Amino acid sequence: MNLLIDIGNTRIKWALQHDDKWISGTPLVRGSKPFKDIARPAWKELDTPDRVIVSNVAGAEFEKSVRTWVKRRWKILPEFLHSQAEQCGVTNAYSKPERLGNDRWATLIAAHARCPGAAVIFGCGTAITVDALSADGRHLGGLIAPGIELMMSSVCAKTADVNIEDRESGDIVLLASSTESAVLGGSLYAAVSLLDRVSADLRGELGKDVSLLLTGGDAERLMPLLECRPVHEPELVLKGLAIFAKETAA
Repeated sequence: MNLLIDIGNTRIKWALQHDDKWISGTPLVRGSKPFKDIARPAWKELDTPDRVIVSNVAGAEFEKSVRTWVKRRWKILPEFLHSQAEQCGVTNAYSKPERLGNDRWATLIAAHARCPGAAVIFGCGTAITVDALSADGRHLGGLIAPGIELMMSSVCAKTADVNIEDRESGDIVLLASSTESAVLGGSLYAAVSLLDRVSADLRGELGKDVSLLLTGGDAERLMPLLECRPVHEPELVLKGLAIFAKETAA
């Protein structure tokens, strides 16, 4: 049994995988808690896994805390997926491969295994990321833009008297009648416009049969608004970790 862990900027997603069996865990809120205070209540009853495989975008200190806790709890060392020049059939477009986010690298590995042809991956979390992948596994590059919450926070931080307490309360309409709805609607429309335009342009470059995959914490609220109709893959990072686990099994 492998414990797969996706440590994002806001949440920690995880799953248990053994051969073809897959159990999705309840996502954990990161906040400002140390890893041990998040992990202990979540996995205190979990039997010792064969391997712990991690994608981490929370920085070196957080990685160190994960390594320490796993070693003390289960007497094994966790394995961290780090972006490489080439791995699992995927070639990195970055001249400095390590600068590509580990989570994006995991989604590229998953998309290459999942899709028979070219693919475009939209990650919609703290940031909105776009990565294109050719049919033969060449990463063609990508884009990064602020995520919905970052857009809203920027408006609130830089504009006097704008303070959105409940960011889920605004109704999504074309023309809003409250500041809350206007900021939320504007942020959503900005995200939707970006993804739909990029989809159209990349379909022109890669062909109309290119696979479009949508992942990340904001995927569900963007899905109904998108004309490009991507496939929702909420655990794409974890699926990439599972492929890495299979490729590197002893």
